[in-house]
Amino acid sequence: MAVVSRSRRAIAGIVFIVAGALFVLAAVLPLLGVAVPWLAALGAVALAVALGILAFGAVNSTLAKVALVAAAIGWIVLALAWLGVGMPAILVTVAALVAGIGTLLGAVVIFVGREIANLPALVFVIAGVLGLVYLLSVLGTLPLGQLGTLVVLLFGAALVVTGVLFRQRERGRRR
Repeated sequence: MAVVSRSRRAIAGIVFIVAGALFVLAAVLPLLGVAVPWLAALGAVALAVALGILAFGAVNSTLAKVALVAAAIGWIVLALAWLGVGMPAILVTVAALVAGIGTLLGAVVIFVGREIANLPALVFVIAGVLGLVYLLSVLGTLPLGQLGTLVVLLFGAALVVTGVLFRQRERGRRR
């Protein structure tokens, strides 16, 4: 069995906090009359980095690794699309589905496999569900209207809490 670095989980936790904060800012600033359209793209990049760190150095399950890498690639493609890089609509749709389903599947496998403590893994699953709902609303397949802002806020908050718990658990284990 491969050795898993707990410090990489802590680093992933820090990046989850950054990603969540960026998604929250991307939802709140337009309500205040400040348009910063690239914040969501930066949040997607940060989330992809966090998922990549988890996949390549913090979990042992092959299924979790595959799901997390696929999700990271999906989030990167979405970030590029949100930054205005011209892509076929079908690629963006597939990327959104892969990102959402991959994030949720990776979180569920980590939770079920007990590779990460229960509470952080459970909050990660909740973040995965909210991320999938957010991406389905972005695609237009799940029209949420004004609730879409609430979903983005909850998704960002769940990522922040996930990051804090990942960081807190790993710091507590080293003592």
